Amino acid sequence: MRAFARRAARGLALWSAIALCVSALPAGGQAQPAGESSGQLTSAQAREDFDLVIAAVEAGLPNIYWHQSAEHWRTAKARASAALAQVRDDWSLYRLLIPLMSGIGEGHLSFQPSEAMLLAGRNSRRFPLDLHWNTEGVFVVAGHGDAADIARGTRLLSIDGEGFDTLVREIMIAYGTDGSIPTQAMRAAGGAGYASFRYRLRGEEPVFHLRLRVADGSTVERDVHPIPYSGRPALPETTTSTLATLEWVNPVTAYLSVPTFSNKRYRAAGAKFPDTIKARFTEIARGGARNLILDLRENGGGSEPNESILFSYLTSRLLHKYAAVEARGSAVSITSNSGKHFETTVFDDEELRGQRRINGGRLLRLNKAPEGLMSRWAVFAPVFHGRLVVLAGGRTFSGGAELASMLWHTHRGVFVGEEVGGSDQGNTSGYSWNVVLPNSGLRLSVPLLQFRLNWRPMQADRGVFPQCDVPPEVMEIGNRKDKAWRVALTLLDQNWVKPANAVCPR
Repeated sequence: MRAFARRAARGLALWSAIALCVSALPAGGQAQPAGESSGQLTSAQAREDFDLVIAAVEAGLPNIYWHQSAEHWRTAKARASAALAQVRDDWSLYRLLIPLMSGIGEGHLSFQPSEAMLLAGRNSRRFPLDLHWNTEGVFVVAGHGDAADIARGTRLLSIDGEGFDTLVREIMIAYGTDGSIPTQAMRAAGGAGYASFRYRLRGEEPVFHLRLRVADGSTVERDVHPIPYSGRPALPETTTSTLATLEWVNPVTAYLSVPTFSNKRYRAAGAKFPDTIKARFTEIARGGARNLILDLRENGGGSEPNESILFSYLTSRLLHKYAAVEARGSAVSITSNSGKHFETTVFDDEELRGQRRINGGRLLRLNKAPEGLMSRWAVFAPVFHGRLVVLAGGRTFSGGAELASMLWHTHRGVFVGEEVGGSDQGNTSGYSWNVVLPNSGLRLSVPLLQFRLNWRPMQADRGVFPQCDVPPEVMEIGNRKDKAWRVALTLLDQNWVKPANAVCPR
């Protein structure tokens, strides 16, 4: 896994450079493919929107050089600016800018097509396979159209001669990730996700040449054709609970799934996160659990400080969690080339009392209640002191990734799964500044608070790596009690006390 991670990191800058050079051009220099938006742009309109995007991220992000160097940013901007003359419409502007935005390495930074572009794209024809991605390869989940006979579990070796590493770098560009972490993009590209990502970056394509490894181990080649987006079968509705749920594996082992930290989602379910978590740990204590499996694989974060509340039920330790929480200022504003003004307020007057000003008007959070820089200011009980196994992966992001880092760096638990999708350095999130570009309608969302975690990361620009590397498998999609869960049970059959002494099964 780590060898692949290094290859992906080295290749990202090169792929970004290539994409910036070619993405602004429609295929073959022809007219915009059928089914795409026809939102034409003049040179002045394209320049105004381009400059506005640059201004917004440079004004709003507290540290645009957290996951990239200043030289990389200058070079990438210059290359994109030079290619801007070839932009004629909203899609070519999007394809020019998305590698630039992704190259910043902020997973909470969002750059999306306009609503009109997405609506027009519903008539488009796209790649006909649903896929599953992990660090071992790409696998077919289902085929459609003339690819319907490709069996689930078939390994996809290449598309039009482009192999695994190139395809992974492409989904990282299309989705945007923290640093150079591939796993979150892999989860987002699951199912029909890759078909949508590929369409956004490349437009419609007439045919795809595939190399496949089939069940008997042989390699076959074949051509398949795109299918209409609207003709893809609808996904089944999920019934997974928003709330933290608890079940007993055996008399001494409990399984706690915490799929979100979002207060909004808890309110929609008629509950509150602090009350729900307290009730779960009260049940764990009453049942006399000595072992706990904590499942964070679906936890994409949510509301501060819910990750710290959960942490405080797993250890009595008071943790200095953040080295700093920083913003560019109490408000951010920019003006476009034609004089359009865009601004947002970061903190209101009450919130400003919890900040201190430093150089250039920047703001740092004070280390005092109710937020501050600590894991908690109140006592939580009952605390679970037994053995802990943590299931985590590419969807473990934002506050979920923060909790994973907190547990890892306090040596609280054995980690099983795949690399966590959020950075072990922290993240830029919190409040967001939403900007709709005036000419193309492209949508930019800039996170405004930088949360720097108070420890040296396992690896710069990466997430927490598991102690037991168990990537999700294609034949177990949707099954919570999959191979990673079974490995967790095997670990708990051992007699270790300290997580470092646990031995991962073969």
